[in-house]
Amino acid sequence: MSHTDQEFEDLQDLNTLYRSAILDTTEALGWGIEILTKVVAASNAGTLGSFSAADQYQAKQTLMYLKSRKDDNAQFRKPGDPAPRTFAQYDKG
Repeated sequence: MSHTDQEFEDLQDLNTLYRSAILDTTEALGWGIEILTKVVAASNAGTLGSFSAADQYQAKQTLMYLKSRKDDNAQFRKPGDPAPRTFAQYDKG
């Protein structure tokens, strides 16, 4: 019985770790959407080079965070998993 209890505790710990990673990633995706919306709006207005210092900082921080998450997530890849697709590969369908 203690073995089953330990397995259950281990699964709960793993669930907590996954949940935390999902929440962190969701938050970062929100930042990415926020800054990309600003980029598209500036591009459409023809003012892409006029980002405020705060927007430039947000873009850099978001990019650094997303790169870090990509690297963190890569550790869960197993041999035989397909390589992550580029946008061009994704866009081709």
